[in-house]
Amino acid sequence: MNVVFDSHRRTVNASLVGAMVLIATMAGAVETITMTDDKGATRELIGTTLIQASDGGRLFECDDGQLWKIQASQVVSADQNDQPDVPVDQQQISKRLLNEFPPGFKIHQTTHYVIIHNTNDAYVRWVGAMFEQLYKGYFIYWKNLGWDLQEPKYPLVAVVFADRAGFDEYGKYDVGDAALSTIGYYNLQTNRITTYNVPNAERQISTVIHEATHQLAYNTGLQRRYADNPMWVTEGMAIFFESPDFTSPRGWRSIGNVNPVNLDRFKRYLPRRGSESLATLLTDDMRFRNQASMSDAYSEAWALTYFLMRTKKKEYIKYLKTLSEGKPLEIRDKRQRIELFEQIMKTDLATIDRQFINYMRGK
Repeated sequence: MNVVFDSHRRTVNASLVGAMVLIATMAGAVETITMTDDKGATRELIGTTLIQASDGGRLFECDDGQLWKIQASQVVSADQNDQPDVPVDQQQISKRLLNEFPPGFKIHQTTHYVIIHNTNDAYVRWVGAMFEQLYKGYFIYWKNLGWDLQEPKYPLVAVVFADRAGFDEYGKYDVGDAALSTIGYYNLQTNRITTYNVPNAERQISTVIHEATHQLAYNTGLQRRYADNPMWVTEGMAIFFESPDFTSPRGWRSIGNVNPVNLDRFKRYLPRRGSESLATLLTDDMRFRNQASMSDAYSEAWALTYFLMRTKKKEYIKYLKTLSEGKPLEIRDKRQRIELFEQIMKTDLATIDRQFINYMRGK
């Protein structure tokens, strides 16, 4: 399954979250932070502090879009200046990427994307074209629904490996062992997509579109990184966008078609689906990380997204907009998630569940 990951190497810990109860938001002054990372290496970061905790910890946004959750004990020095907050451009980020990755990696640039890769040129050109096709369709889709999303502040970065072995080695370092069970991911911390040249055509197309949808959502205001983004929303939306279309020369063309793979999975899940399935989908993100429940959770997330977009579009978009206004590190509890959903859908969960299942049985 494709997953949105926080970085395995920079996971927020309890002391920082607790300190964030007393938040002091910064005015956006540009800072240079010298810090010691988890491996003891010294790093220099340029950007802005989004949130400063009472104990000196901070959520820091770099000039290339990466987010760092920095403990006070990691900060060596922090200097502010009055320079404008200017993000890096494609040339600057390309140079950084080439310095970061080993020899043999190359850069492929499109209008909105910078792709660092060691795969063949034909494949990376196809990936870039798919990204741009989605980019155009994504903005048109939401504009037609009355939501003018913002253009990304930073160049959108993707890492594409030639094979599974390279992907596994990098992914294990980047997000931990969980990468070994996926074929692509979007990392909330680095703001990058990572995948490889997947041999299966259907999975290849789905993965590229799925991860690029995650990245666009978090860079255009549809979702906000480290805010309360229920996994069913994040994954359901990405699957809603990903359905391959093999009548198109590139293998993908439109948004919101029935996803046959996940429809089949959901119908196979229905006979054993429990009465609390919708409630746990809304509140228990671990369903998407547990191998035993993962496939069912993904298929139900897609099915619920599809149902809402087809039958309760106005309410669903209002729900998405409410979630997009959430603040980083402020998380709703299970009861609050259900109450928000019921409030915006204007009915109770049991009624929505009946409508949902009746609708999807007819597909």
